[in-house]
Amino acid sequence: MAFCNCPYDPSVDYFAVLGVHQQACSQTVKQAYRRLARRYHPDVSKIHDAQRKFQEIAEAYEILSKYRDAYWRDFQTSQTPYAYKAHTKRSHDNAEAPAAKETASEHNSSFYSNTYRHQKPIDGKDRVITYPLTLRYAIRLLRLGSFYIPGLKVRMKFTREALMGKTFRLAGKGYSGLFGGKPGDFLVRFNIKQESLKWQLKGADLYGVFQVARPLLVAGKQIRLEAPSGSCMVEVPANYSPDDFIRIENMGLPPDEQAQAGHLYARLIAA
Repeated sequence: MAFCNCPYDPSVDYFAVLGVHQQACSQTVKQAYRRLARRYHPDVSKIHDAQRKFQEIAEAYEILSKYRDAYWRDFQTSQTPYAYKAHTKRSHDNAEAPAAKETASEHNSSFYSNTYRHQKPIDGKDRVITYPLTLRYAIRLLRLGSFYIPGLKVRMKFTREALMGKTFRLAGKGYSGLFGGKPGDFLVRFNIKQESLKWQLKGADLYGVFQVARPLLVAGKQIRLEAPSGSCMVEVPANYSPDDFIRIENMGLPPDEQAQAGHLYARLIAA
């Protein structure tokens, strides 16, 4: 019963580590691993000792995926007292006493160290998150030029592309890799929610419908409008029509490095 070069410790019940029956099928083992990995992943878990537990789970799944038959045979053998006594006697007869004196803690430490050293690196997965934003707040961020990500405690550049469905990639900020693997990326998307059906964004221009008290819809009258881009004054034109749009300069999306400011097109209707 020599386990010197085994990639696993035959005295460890890897099925118990994953919380499954020793006759569980491979699909059940995989499902148990995924469930526990989500729970104990050090990037998301707040459980004490989560990193150590996650490594044990990953190791158990690796062993049961690659060496299940050989491991199960050696595990059963290791649980037999007579086999253990015979193994001890053979070790003594072969002058292997120094190795037999190794303590359990030293053996486990050496095993885990050798196991992880020879594991194939596993790259971490990308982490995707979508932030819902109102159009008003998105315009505010465009003026600011950046967006703060609480989970990472970093600021990323915020451009008009965020309003067009672009996915921003922050390299190396995703889930950590295993056994020396590279970390994944952090992918950021924005879901711009219109504050009401009356707003439409066409390129950099903002189109809106404003309800105004009828007595104010008089040619030459100054009216204050509140748009997602801010407050502005507009004069009711002499040839006013509720079907026409009035253009207010530079009240659309703010300018950036590549484009000028958009305009606000307002349609005034009697409240």
